[in-house]
Amino acid sequence: MRASSTWLVYTLALILSLLIGGHLISAHAQPTLKDARLKAELVVAEGLSSPTSMAFVDNNIILVLEKNSGEVRLVSNGILQEEPVLKLEVDTTTLTCCRGLLGIANIENEVFLYLTEPAKDDQPIRNTLYKYQWNEQNHTLVNPKLILDLPATPGPNHPGGKIAIGKDHYLYTVIGDLNNEGQLQNIEDGPEPNDSSVILKISPKDGSSAKDNPFLKSNNNTEQGESQMDKYYAYGIRNSFGLAIDPLTGFLWEAENGDRDYDEVNIVRPGFNSGWSKLMGPISESDVTEEDLVRFPNSHYSDPVFSWSPSLGITDIEFLNSSKLGVQYQNNIFVGDITSGNIYFFKVNQTRTGLTFDNAEIQEDLIADDEEQLESITLGRGFGGITDLETGPDGFLYVLTFDQESDGDGKIYRILPSGDLNI
Repeated sequence: MRASSTWLVYTLALILSLLIGGHLISAHAQPTLKDARLKAELVVAEGLSSPTSMAFVDNNIILVLEKNSGEVRLVSNGILQEEPVLKLEVDTTTLTCCRGLLGIANIENEVFLYLTEPAKDDQPIRNTLYKYQWNEQNHTLVNPKLILDLPATPGPNHPGGKIAIGKDHYLYTVIGDLNNEGQLQNIEDGPEPNDSSVILKISPKDGSSAKDNPFLKSNNNTEQGESQMDKYYAYGIRNSFGLAIDPLTGFLWEAENGDRDYDEVNIVRPGFNSGWSKLMGPISESDVTEEDLVRFPNSHYSDPVFSWSPSLGITDIEFLNSSKLGVQYQNNIFVGDITSGNIYFFKVNQTRTGLTFDNAEIQEDLIADDEEQLESITLGRGFGGITDLETGPDGFLYVLTFDQESDGDGKIYRILPSGDLNI
C-alpha cells in the first residue's frame, strides 16, 4: 500500500465525513459555469437532508434518497413533497461516515434501493439491495424483494451503493473495500474473496449472476450452487461513488475515489482489476508491476483513462444522453466532486475507448496535477458537495448537492441553456 495506515484512516474519515457535514465548502457559494451558453437553476432549494442519489420515475417525478433518515423523498414538478414515499431502517451508528441509504436506480417502474441495514436479532449489519415496484397511482414503493445481500464489516468505510442499468438490462452495483485487506484488494496471501472491492453484475429479476460474467465457475468457487465470484464483474475497487453506462457502446465506466494520491476515471471491461490496494492512478507512476497484483482467471489490469493528482474526492459520473446542452456535450462525460463542488467535463475519443483533451500536458500522461490543468477540465464551480448527476427526461443535466455548513441541507440544480446555443 502506498499510503500509511494512519494517513489512510485520516483520509477516509475526511472524504467520507464530507458526505454529511464537513466544512470545506461555503454554504453561500453560487454555482457558476465556464460556458456562458449554460446556466444552473434551482429545482429544489430546501428540505432535503444529506441526499445521496436520485432517479427519475417519469417525466415529472424524481425520487431522492436521504442517507441518514432512510427516507425516499418525492419531488413532483419541482416541488419536494412533505411526506416520504418510503422510510427504511438504516444503520446510523456512524453518522459522520458513509453507511445509510445510498443508491437508487429505476427501470420500467422497478426501483432498486441499496442501503446499509442495522444489525437485528442474530443478523449482522449488512449492505443490501432491494427491488420495489413503483405504484404510479398513489406514488408508493411496494412489494420489496431482497436481491443482493452483502457484508458491511469491518467498515464502516466504503460501502459503495451506486447502481447502473446496462444496455443489456443487467444491473451493476459496486461495494468498496470495507477496510478489508484480502485477495480482492490484491493482497496475495490475504483472505479469499469476500464480496468487497467489487463491481457486481446481476439480473434485476432475482439477483442471479449475469450469464456472461468473467469469473463464472472460477477455480476458487464452490462445487455446488452459485459460487462466491459468479456475480463479480470487476475487483480491486477502493471506493466508488459513480457508475455510468456509455449510451453508444454500452461499456461500463467508473469514477473511483482515491486515498491521497489519485482519483480515477476507469473503463470497466469484464474481469477488470483496478489495482487497489497496491496502487491508484497509472501503474507507471508507482513502484508496482502487474506481477504484484492478484490475478484471477479471466482478469486483467488496465490503467485509468484519466486521473486527478492529488485526490479531490471524486463522486458521480454521468454520460449526457442528450443534445439539449449542445452537440459538444452529447454522449460525453460529467463528473462531480465532494470537496470543491466542481463539475468536470470530458470528451470521449472517437473510438470511445478513452478521453481526448485540448490540454497537451494532460493528453500526454492523462493526469491533471496542477491548477492550470485542473482548470482546463472544470466546467462548473460552487455547487456544494455533489453526490449525483443524472440526465433528466427533458434532456438537461440534474445535479444533486448539499451544503456542508448547513448540516447536509440538500439542493437539486438543473443545467440548461442560458439562451441561444448558437451564439
